[in-house]
Amino acid sequence: MRVATIVLLAAVAWPLVRDPLDDGFPLSTYPMFAVARPTTLTMDYALGETRTGERRTLTPGLVGTGEVLQAYALFDRAVHGPREQLQALCTQIAARVARDDDYRDVATIRIVTGRHDAVDYLVRHQIGSEVDRLRCLVLR
Repeated sequence: MRVATIVLLAAVAWPLVRDPLDDGFPLSTYPMFAVARPTTLTMDYALGETRTGERRTLTPGLVGTGEVLQAYALFDRAVHGPREQLQALCTQIAARVARDDDYRDVATIRIVTGRHDAVDYLVRHQIGSEVDRLRCLVLR
């Protein structure tokens, strides 16, 4: 019984003496929480813009998928692929927006590369920098 207790105590204490980035079975040091992470994110996405220049965020469904990560992949391929692919994606998004009454005020689709600090964006509602990749009209 004593041997089992000593072995269990050693197993529980073992992560304390390991390198915090050394993650593995059977005990995890949770390295994703052991070091500071950058809060700045750069990614490609689409925005709606009204005739008065107001920005409207678009749902992944308007991009052509219900999944956020699939939308991310669509933008990544289109922005970094042939220009025709980006134009096709913008046109498809504009067509979906034109059919959606919730977005009847949107006149233009902007595909942008944005660089945002996650904390500033989510907590303070501060938008970082955005570079337009392409704009296309919403035809109704």
